[in-house]
Amino acid sequence: MSSALRERRKVEGGDLSLDFSKHVPGRRTMMSERKAIKKMTQKEFGDMYVLGDHVWESVHAGMQVLSGKRVSDELEVVIKVLDRSKSFGVGSEEREWLSTTEVQLNMPVAENICQYLDVISTDSTFYVVMEKVEGQDLSEQINHARMSHADAREVVFQIVQALQALHNEGRIHKDLKLENVMVDMHAAKEPCSPGSLLDKSPTSPAVKLIDFDTVNDWEPSSPKAKDVLGSDGYIAPEAYDGQYSPASDMFCAGVIMYKLLTRKFPFRPAIFDDEPGENIVGSSAMCRVQEKMKSERINFTRSPLNNSPEAVDLCSKLLSMDPCERPSAEEALQHQWFQIPSQDLASCSFLRRDSGAESHKTLPGA
Repeated sequence: MSSALRERRKVEGGDLSLDFSKHVPGRRTMMSERKAIKKMTQKEFGDMYVLGDHVWESVHAGMQVLSGKRVSDELEVVIKVLDRSKSFGVGSEEREWLSTTEVQLNMPVAENICQYLDVISTDSTFYVVMEKVEGQDLSEQINHARMSHADAREVVFQIVQALQALHNEGRIHKDLKLENVMVDMHAAKEPCSPGSLLDKSPTSPAVKLIDFDTVNDWEPSSPKAKDVLGSDGYIAPEAYDGQYSPASDMFCAGVIMYKLLTRKFPFRPAIFDDEPGENIVGSSAMCRVQEKMKSERINFTRSPLNNSPEAVDLCSKLLSMDPCERPSAEEALQHQWFQIPSQDLASCSFLRRDSGAESHKTLPGA
């Protein structure tokens, strides 16, 4: 660790606390007209929106994700339907969900973030009306089709752009993963990453973050979380101590980058051996998982990383065990990996799954 980074650490009351100063978001954008969650009867909702088929199956009790249409202009939308009696536990859970959902409803429009159009409350149900996003989630995409190095880079660039927009509004995602990123691989749009701007192709991947149920406000003085939230393999090591920050989201971006490039996750699944209900900060299970992560050595010699030192440099920094070593979203967007002309990445193509031609040499991940 550099001396400058060591100076970022402070000892307060005998405890070592991390200073995430470079990740501190800007002041939330002022909205000229703040949107509110609308209270109405079930009939009034039906007069505004028509519900359609399932978009995907939700794993959460009492939740459905359906297609829909706005009656006034026939705009196609996606509507998350939450049964109030099944979706929340203690009373504070519903209040906290309402609070963070209203903030998300008032987020400034960002190209890479799925927009909330309406949130409606009836006596029995909440309806979260969102823009319809084309394509499929990243997990489906990489399971059904190969992705070039250049396209993978474009996807990562737009994910980091989305995190920058989120962090600038003082928000953190806390559950960024392949399933929460939608991608349209054949969108009629220009690429975003500087190195891809030289491409002549009329299409480029279009990326949007979805699913904001775990998103909440963050400030450097935010209290520690009581529960460890997120998905195995994506959770930043400091989150097992209850320390969530923008740097935790950047770790998730590093996991996604590694997976898109190598088709592997950076950490072995066996590390995450906790049982349901053990995700309590400070529990022996969380401490055990955290220590295993810190001792793990990530293989950065897999193809195409073995041909791209720039990719290794960024990915290894994003996956650093020390959150202060990770770049902020703004810093990551300036990284050299994103500056390389796409044609120069052509030699760094993916291996097929059945290739077996993979180096087993490992490098430290932090």
